Amino acid sequence: MTTIAEYTLSRLVAQTKPHVAERAESESVQVLIFEYDGIHLYAWATNRYTLAVARTKAEGDGKQWTAIIDRKNLPELQAAIRLLDKKPVTLEHTPDHLVLSGESGTRVSISIESGKTPLDWRKVVHPAIERKTEALPMALNPQFFGAWKNLPGPVSMWSTGENQAALVMAADFIGLQMPIRRPGGSDALARELDTWRPVEPVELPAVA
Repeated sequence: MTTIAEYTLSRLVAQTKPHVAERAESESVQVLIFEYDGIHLYAWATNRYTLAVARTKAEGDGKQWTAIIDRKNLPELQAAIRLLDKKPVTLEHTPDHLVLSGESGTRVSISIESGKTPLDWRKVVHPAIERKTEALPMALNPQFFGAWKNLPGPVSMWSTGENQAALVMAADFIGLQMPIRRPGGSDALARELDTWRPVEPVELPAVA
């Protein structure tokens, strides 16, 4: 069993669910995946165009597990969040279900996919962290990202210099998004990136 703090499951799902592929995409990416590595509980999703990974410290017996939740079962997961998330939530992994329970004793069982081997997100994320680039780090306020949603794709965005605006370009369109001050500056960013670097190779068990 794995236990996470109150209001944490809702955060993990809210940050990753938008990246679950739509029904027009391959079924292999129409999933949201939970992984427990003995220290952190991760939730992640990809639609092959974006990849999002959220994590939280978790209390458990140290036994690693992976649970793949199909898109069609996400409404059940969200219903469980509304029911349980105000208190710590315990997740119990079985070969066919992810069972969520709260302090009241309420239990919600959600079907999970078996026989699938998900992408190893670490093999995508870690090289990106290490990759050298001439681009400059920039802090942006995510509440404004939706302001670009009606632009025709593809949309390009890049930094125009340290502490300068991000330039946004699309067909017949140009715009700017101003940066914000990052608490702690570049040192805080470097420390946060370091926490995502692999200390040693992580071998997760194959999905049953």
